[in-house]
Amino acid sequence: MKVLVVGASGQIGGHLVQRLRAAGHEVRGTYQTKQVPGLEALDLDDEAALRAASRRFAPELVILSAGWTWVDGNEDDPEASRRRNCDRPLLLADLCAEQGARFVTYSTDYVFDGERGGYREEDPTGPLNVYGEAKLALEEGLLARDAGHLILRTSTVYGPERQGKNFVYQLVRRVRAGLPFRVPTDQVACPSYGPDVAQATLDLVERGASGLWHVVGPDALDRGAFARLVCEEWGLDPAGIEFKPTAELGQRARRPLQASLDTSKLAAAGISIRGVRAGLRAMREAAESGAWAAP
Repeated sequence: MKVLVVGASGQIGGHLVQRLRAAGHEVRGTYQTKQVPGLEALDLDDEAALRAASRRFAPELVILSAGWTWVDGNEDDPEASRRRNCDRPLLLADLCAEQGARFVTYSTDYVFDGERGGYREEDPTGPLNVYGEAKLALEEGLLARDAGHLILRTSTVYGPERQGKNFVYQLVRRVRAGLPFRVPTDQVACPSYGPDVAQATLDLVERGASGLWHVVGPDALDRGAFARLVCEEWGLDPAGIEFKPTAELGQRARRPLQASLDTSKLAAAGISIRGVRAGLRAMREAAESGAWAAP
């Protein structure tokens, strides 16, 4: 199958390319800003470029793993948030439909209000911030098209990645350098190991899945507890981390506090994401072996 991975330089996208190729698929990948050998430039914000890429690649499957994920930045620019996280992805989905290609993309636990956690795919949504609103609009737009699109909600993705940007990298670097690092103690989510998210994506694609799926790890824990497990795995002293409730952090965008996702649907399909301890151990071992960026 001919597959186009838009955002192949990112943490999920990079693992997608690896796993798709290992499964025998013909894969083309793109990057947006930071050039990566073997990938082609594509600006998701450029409508003309999207149309040209769709014609040039002629894929049978498009997986969009790119987006504007800086939550506070989204809050400051709702127009750009809507364009990058909803309008352009919907355009790409429509181009896929025109060419008879399948479309897969990712959403977030931030589509929920965080009042209770344990959310199932069919539960009512209620985003608290601009980023969540844009992602929910994307979900609704894709589902309304009834074109068999696949939408995967995930959360707190971590693991080895080229750019070294995720929470674990940031924490390890700053703690080692003796720099301040503030972590909320009351934002509960389900950390998700990136390579497993990529594998789950491939598994669902090969089974012909469509609609909404929750693809997250099995452990619901607050960001502070996650940070302590990171320190434990890397042998770091967490004494320099400032553990504070969300109300004291002054974040521009509101965050859902209880945003854990139920994965019963995924489990019924025989697919799982490894737990946090196992995921962090695998990430550290990958870093020590020289796989991509090392914290």
